[in-house]
This record gives sequence, C-alpha cells and structure tokens, in this order.
Amino acid sequence: MDRISLQLYDLTNETDASEIEAILKEYYPNSPWPVTKEKIKKGGVVYYRAYYQGEQIGITGYAQKTPTLAETVKTTIFNPFRGRRLGGLLSQAIEDECKSLGIKKVMSTVYYFNHQMVKIKLKQGYTIEGYHPDHEAPGFHEYSLGKVL
Repeated sequence: MDRISLQLYDLTNETDASEIEAILKEYYPNSPWPVTKEKIKKGGVVYYRAYYQGEQIGITGYAQKTPTLAETVKTTIFNPFRGRRLGGLLSQAIEDECKSLGIKKVMSTVYYFNHQMVKIKLKQGYTIEGYHPDHEAPGFHEYSLGKVL
C-alpha cells in the first residue's frame, strides 16, 4: 500500500521556518492571517514535510487544542503532485500521526471552496460540525469537520 511519510520540521531552525513561511505564502496567498516566520518559530503548530516515493510532495501539521483534541492544519499538496490522489493519503498520514500521539479526536477547518478536501474528509469518516461564514475575514467561509479516532 502506498503511504506518505512525515518528517518533522525543526521550528528553531531558521531555514526550516523560512521554508514553511515561503510555502504558506505561495499556497495561501490571500489568507487574512498570513503565517510569518516569527509566528512559526513561536510554536503552537507542529509542521511536517510530506514525502511520497522519495519526493517531498507537500506539507501538513497540527495544533494540539486539548490533551485529546488536535486540529490538522495547512495540509498542502504541491502543484506538480496534484491530481494524483495524494491529498487523501496526506490527510490520513497526519491523522495517523495524531492518533499515535494519543489524540482521541481530530478536527479540521476547510475553506468552503476546497470541495476536494471536504470530499476527502467526509470519505475518511469526518462529519461536518459547522459552517462559519466570514470566519477569518469577509468572504472567507469555512467548514469545521471532526472525527473521533
């Protein structure tokens, strides 16, 4: 079975923090809450490089909200690898990582226009727990999805 492996970023490393910042600026250019290198280095989110068949194909991460709840964040497949059904594998990889850490429930917020990720999450057993119009800013609507592990 094809699997994605995750490699932890070192957030204290200037190069790693800069790499994450550049990726997030590229893939989330209109975010009303842009992630800066300084915010990345402060922690709060654990980031991973995602590898498939020896190539880095994206990034993902999670923020632990409580001892048993984590929110997956910034699950991104790089453009050259899109359309290869890797989004579901990456979503599963970060879910498996959270489960291995003792997390009992994962949640995710997905922009309303990202139909593919909503479809992936529903297929993986997540339920839509909420719809948040104008959540981050006017026009930035999101779905909240959750799954008990």
